[in-house]
Amino acid sequence: MNRLIGTMQFLTRITINKELPFDEDFQKGIVYFPIIGLILGAILVSFYYLLSFVFPTSLVALLTVVLHIILTGGLHLDGLGDTFDGLYSNRSKERILEIMKDSRLGTNALLAIIVVVAIKVVGLQNLQSYQVYMALLLMPVMGRQALVLACYNVPYARKEGMGNIYIGKVDKRQLWITITTTTILSILDIKSLLFIPILWIFTSWFKKSTKKIIGGMTGDTVGALCEISEAIYLIYLLIQIR
Repeated sequence: MNRLIGTMQFLTRITINKELPFDEDFQKGIVYFPIIGLILGAILVSFYYLLSFVFPTSLVALLTVVLHIILTGGLHLDGLGDTFDGLYSNRSKERILEIMKDSRLGTNALLAIIVVVAIKVVGLQNLQSYQVYMALLLMPVMGRQALVLACYNVPYARKEGMGNIYIGKVDKRQLWITITTTTILSILDIKSLLFIPILWIFTSWFKKSTKKIIGGMTGDTVGALCEISEAIYLIYLLIQIR
């Protein structure tokens, strides 16, 4: 239980116990990523449901996306911005990694963040009531599963950093535990089952492209993959209802 709580506090701003004992195998908590996504999703569903009695759908969708950002501390959005500023700057590997560490926001970062947030807001606005609740519940699960896939069988592009906790340290057992968990949860919305192989294919392509540019993955690129995967999941759901 301590490892689950510690992992959730690492991935989100949800604080349960600040005095957790040191865990030498903290990285093994990656098996809980989809469960943490489900917890986030349950909070988003509850929030959306309550606000739907007061505000119009468009505002409720926007506020729910804002809550999602608050709950994660904007951690993955920050990674998304840094990734687009760095990877698509057409610089050397060393310079790209420097740009990604820079706290300043560039044009590429701003555009990437705006597009992803817009896709989430508009996507939620265009789903029917039942569909939007399933989307809110499973979108964070798919995003956390993307994090696991992103860290599996790939080198860490930096010499040191927070991403080193998980990147390249996920074994096959942990990978399949999370995939099994995500698959079981996806049965709640049977159409979402097909998205799991799509997510795997997209993640593999993204990792291959990133490895070609900077030699592996970083915490920023992993976070970016989470945000992009959530946006793609909503697009996938919208295509399903057409």
